[in-house]
Amino acid sequence: MKKSFLSIFLIFIALQAFSQSGSLSPYSFYGVGENTFKGSMENRSMGGLSVYSDSISLNLLNPAAYSELELVNYSVGVDYSNINLKTDNSNENATTASINYLSVAVPTKHLVFGFGIIPKSSVGYLLESSDDSKTPKEVDRYEGDGGVNTAFLTFGFKIFKKIRLGLSANYDFGSLEHSNSRFLEGVELYTRVQSNSSLSGVSFDYSLLFREKVSKNLTLHATYIFKPSSKLSSNNTQTLFTVPGSGGYGGDNEEIDLAAINLDKTKITIPSSSSFGLGIGKETKWFMGVDYSMTDKGGYVNKLFNLKNVEYKKGSKIAFGGFYIPNYDSFTSYFSRIVYRAGIRIEKTGLHIQNQSIDEYGINFGLGLPFQGFQNLNLGFEVGKRGTTKEGLIEENFFSIRLGITLNDRWFVKNKYN
Repeated sequence: MKKSFLSIFLIFIALQAFSQSGSLSPYSFYGVGENTFKGSMENRSMGGLSVYSDSISLNLLNPAAYSELELVNYSVGVDYSNINLKTDNSNENATTASINYLSVAVPTKHLVFGFGIIPKSSVGYLLESSDDSKTPKEVDRYEGDGGVNTAFLTFGFKIFKKIRLGLSANYDFGSLEHSNSRFLEGVELYTRVQSNSSLSGVSFDYSLLFREKVSKNLTLHATYIFKPSSKLSSNNTQTLFTVPGSGGYGGDNEEIDLAAINLDKTKITIPSSSSFGLGIGKETKWFMGVDYSMTDKGGYVNKLFNLKNVEYKKGSKIAFGGFYIPNYDSFTSYFSRIVYRAGIRIEKTGLHIQNQSIDEYGINFGLGLPFQGFQNLNLGFEVGKRGTTKEGLIEENFFSIRLGITLNDRWFVKNKYN
């Protein structure tokens, strides 16, 4: 019981860590930010597959996969990314580090339940543009921070020998801060418009998982995941500042009356999505699978910003990947017990800017390093690209290093001897 209280305590302490931005993408300005959660380290190293499940690894993408767990599971993941931002006229580099998820799952006699926190989206950007043709010279600065996090409670059931069901109830919460500043050369005061939004809402995930032995050694895996459309309530404020460029005292501020234009309280729609997965493998030896997911159009519109040439169309993602274990129970070779993972993902985010689709690609590799029985240290690497330089937009090339730790324990075991 002490362990459960410790787990809950750690979850709430982690709220402060999740408030930090995990993005440096200019595209995180749009909607509720960049979609930063793409699964646990095991999932991500296989391109983001949601179809695979086993008894010691937590699949955070698929609630039904919880039903396979046989041990209490503690999982945490962190990410470090180096991003190159390229336009037709400039080339810049940036780095960011963040926590990806923190979760606990507990198997019981009839079901497996889990809880934790994951980042749903992240906002983080800093851009400047200048206009030398005007007198005095103008410099515009755009900054953003924040994001949406999800506290979840998940249940996985085995209803038949071959079929599992899963349900996840999610509380989405967070804040977004966007500011636009204009500096005039030779003018002491500059102006800044700062927009703040406090977000909250409830969402649900449903999934079905099917497993069937098709031969003595091979098992077929299939899954379907459905996420209905949901709403985020947004309480908004907007303030106009005049600020001394030197950072000293002075200046003024005035809060804009958003209630007068019905923008103090708005709703942001998170569109529904569906995912299908199919895979085949030999238990404790190898697996290969493919996922295809679709997202409806029309979501993510933030009414606080009247954006032109921006649309949210239907999105899609395809992921292909798998793993290989040379010899999972080898006593003589540690390298034979390592899980070697690889995968690719191709994603159309649905965001279109100036008629350009903002697409994302990633190539993934990973290692599952076992230690002390069923404990695992998971390393992941990804090389990818997002966006385009067409129509004056920004192309992002990124390299990510990810670390996940999975600890497994057994609870509720009766002592045989006193």
